[in-house]
Formats: sequence, C-alpha cells, structure tokens
Amino acid sequence: MIKVTKKFWYSLIFGLVIILDRITKLEALATYMQRGIVNDWLSFEVSFNRGISWSMFHSQHVWVFTTISLIIVGITLLLGVYAYARWLNKQAIVGEVLVLAGSVSNIIDRVLYGGVVDFIIFSYKDWVFPAFNVADVAIVCGVGIMLLEYYKES
Repeated sequence: MIKVTKKFWYSLIFGLVIILDRITKLEALATYMQRGIVNDWLSFEVSFNRGISWSMFHSQHVWVFTTISLIIVGITLLLGVYAYARWLNKQAIVGEVLVLAGSVSNIIDRVLYGGVVDFIIFSYKDWVFPAFNVADVAIVCGVGIMLLEYYKES
C-alpha cells in the first residue's frame, strides 16, 4: 500500500491552488475584459493590480511597482523559510502553504502581465468590494489558518 505523507498533501494543496488560480485568470483574461454581470451581487471584470491588497499603493510608476514586487518576493521567501522550519519541527503548515501558493501565483502575474490579474467583484447596491482572484482567497484563508494555529499553540 502507498503511504501518503504530509509532504504529499502540502504539495497537492500548493499545486492545486496555483493551477486553479492560473486557469481562472486565463479564463477571465479571455472572457471578462468588459464587465460580465452574473447577478445583483457578483460580476467579473479584469483589472490589473500593481499595488498590494485592495490596490493599495497602486501606481503606474515602474519604480513603485518594482519596489512593491521585490518586497512581496522577499516576504514570500521569508514565509517559505518559516514554513520549512515549522515543517521540520513537525508542525502543521496548511496556512503557510495556502499563502505561499497564492503569493507565488500572484508573483507570476506581476512578471507576465505587469500586475496581478483581479476579476471577481462582489457588490451590493452602492457598495463594491475590491476586485480579487483565487490566489487572494487562498492567501486570506491561509492567514486565517495561521492565526488559528498561532492561538492554538499559545
């Protein structure tokens, strides 16, 4: 019988997040350059985020985009080192894997498109939540899991 290890599951989660994010972004780029309305609260429209979450620090200036991107790469590398150390100590790293996968996929966008491809939009009447993508969902869920793990271990 084949023994399925935690390393396998972490690798599977990492790969599935990236694949799902890449596929949905490619579909969005092919389909939703103009707004596609699903219903009163969900629509799809591609935008390119050159900043960080919720387009904070968004800028068309190359040096701002490059600086932000380098900081994101650095934080991602530090999180990778942190996750590896936790893994070596036999601690759960599901949250870290979700954040890393989402971050890596968004970094791929920064290299390929000069910004992160966001396309999911939730709204209600005059309220509109900033556009996001599958990688962003993985990052938010991962951070939530990391916080729960932190408080559980404290």
